[in-house]
Amino acid sequence: MRIKEEAITLKDGRNLTLRSPGEKDAQTMLDYVIRTAEETHFLIRYPEEVSMDLEREKKILNDHLEADDSVWFTVFDKDKAVGNCSVSRHRDQIKFRHRCDLAIAIEQAYCGQGLGTMLMTKAIDRARELGFEQMELGVYADNEQAQALYRKMGFQEMGRNIRAFKLKDGTYIDEINMILFL
Repeated sequence: MRIKEEAITLKDGRNLTLRSPGEKDAQTMLDYVIRTAEETHFLIRYPEEVSMDLEREKKILNDHLEADDSVWFTVFDKDKAVGNCSVSRHRDQIKFRHRCDLAIAIEQAYCGQGLGTMLMTKAIDRARELGFEQMELGVYADNEQAQALYRKMGFQEMGRNIRAFKLKDGTYIDEINMILFL
């Protein structure tokens, strides 16, 4: 599903653009995924695990634009992707259709500027418009900043996956599962 393009201004005065990423953005989206994966261990993959080629990324972007049960909100600083938030149906079976998943990542140079709150507000609003009844996400137990944002937005903890993530150094980190009833 495509969103309407809009200009946004961060707390520090930087002017950015919020829009759906398209096929022409495939390279910047791949670069963004690698950059954010390099900055922190809070994402699901390491930078070297980003193995999608440009044609595959174009297809993924096009599929999301055409889907009626998912939406991507991507923030661009000129032509560079710096933040992304997505809402997607949890599963397509009838018993799961009331549930959606939320994913969000912001390049660290753009954190602390209200961008996370803005992206999540838009994602929650769109999830309601799409008819979802609950939004779910998983967060690293040591990502206190993200947990604070999610709680501010109304999410509550619904459980933990113990030792869900194992880092390269052998460290285990729990995943906190959170839910927002829409």
